[in-house]
Amino acid sequence: NSQVIRALEGNYLADQEAKTLANANIIALAGQDYLLSENEQTISFIKQYSEQMQSRIIVLDRKGKVAADSFAEEWLEERILTFEEVKSALKGQEKTGVHELKNGERVLYAVVPIIRDEKTAGAVMLVTSLEEIYADLEGIRRLMSLYSTVGGLAALFVSLLLAAHFASPINRLAAAVRRVSEGHLDQRVSINSKDEIGLLAEDFNDMAAKLEDADRTLRHFLSDASHELKTPLSSIKVLSQSLIDSQEQDPAVYRDFLQDISSEVDRMAALVNDMFQLAKLQDPDHPVSFNDYLVGKLLKHIKGLTAGEALQQGVDIQVQVGSDGEVLWQLNMDLFTCILLNLISNAIRYTPRGGLVTVTADVEEDSLVVRVTDTGIGISAEDLPRIFDRFYRVDEDRNRETGGTGLGLAITRQAVHCHGGTISVESVPGQGTTFEIRFPKHQSYPAI
Repeated sequence: NSQVIRALEGNYLADQEAKTLANANIIALAGQDYLLSENEQTISFIKQYSEQMQSRIIVLDRKGKVAADSFAEEWLEERILTFEEVKSALKGQEKTGVHELKNGERVLYAVVPIIRDEKTAGAVMLVTSLEEIYADLEGIRRLMSLYSTVGGLAALFVSLLLAAHFASPINRLAAAVRRVSEGHLDQRVSINSKDEIGLLAEDFNDMAAKLEDADRTLRHFLSDASHELKTPLSSIKVLSQSLIDSQEQDPAVYRDFLQDISSEVDRMAALVNDMFQLAKLQDPDHPVSFNDYLVGKLLKHIKGLTAGEALQQGVDIQVQVGSDGEVLWQLNMDLFTCILLNLISNAIRYTPRGGLVTVTADVEEDSLVVRVTDTGIGISAEDLPRIFDRFYRVDEDRNRETGGTGLGLAITRQAVHCHGGTISVESVPGQGTTFEIRFPKHQSYPAI
């Protein structure tokens, strides 16, 4: 377990270092002509990027003295920083390092030189918190420890049961258990008796089948995830190598390359975030709370969140709630919003300009039924059974162009399952698609 955690930590830190260095270089290039000038433009520039990048930005002159700070803390004004990362950057070499602050927070320092007239005129320092990464790692470590403990207890329980019964079937069961523990998950045991040993054999076979299916799913997931991460990593490698090999001196060219690198890093981050969200939703111990919400009000709010995307695509969105007025329904607001955002965004993405996306909600047979219908390109019959699979894309090129990770509908289906509901889809190529979600009744009544 510790080796896995260390490997994950290394990967997460490497990804964060690459993204933070790319962001620092973007700032250094974009503001190289005025970053070291103490004026309102500099302060406004670094504050804007600080909010976008969720990092603290510090500008240093060629002596390492603080020229500007996005946090504007007085104690740091004109102070000379002597970190090794700063020294390296002032010598023209970008560098990163992990530090622990006095309050115990772990942060990543990324410092890059500001080049002006082919000389180092100063440096840009980005400080990014690593606490979210380490919190995720701690959660994974606890989960792995729990699985190990449960696995050990399960093995002990099976051993005690086997010791209490007759030798021949017990030996066969014991041999099968050993084979499974060695990784032979296709192992099954044939015991036809109807006593406790026979029932245990049936349970063992069921367990082995589930383990084999889980292992197959995990391998498939790892293969898909590796494939999905390989593309942006390859792009980053090509782009960064091009920068290294290039003789081009135009900063605009460097900015274009670095923007492409930053986009690929963002794409990987979105993919990782979606994988974590899906894993969290699939955790049976993940708590899901329900509260009463006005469905129409929620849908109008979600429509507002997608209005910009719809306007850009030239698609109209209409929301219709049942004829009896507002409906109060017990929902998890975050999951409900996630479901509808994914479906509406997909509908907008695959609907031509001038098209229509309609969202309706009504109570039918003690269920809240929400339908998202578009007048888009539709989905072929051969694609329909697989659209909820992880990483499956109906239109690969279009999905990548719009930033999709291929996990949106898988997350949507799992979020619906967390409500105890169901989701189905009907589509006619060239005419449009309708997704229907049924949320079961926990407690609902017409709003007054």
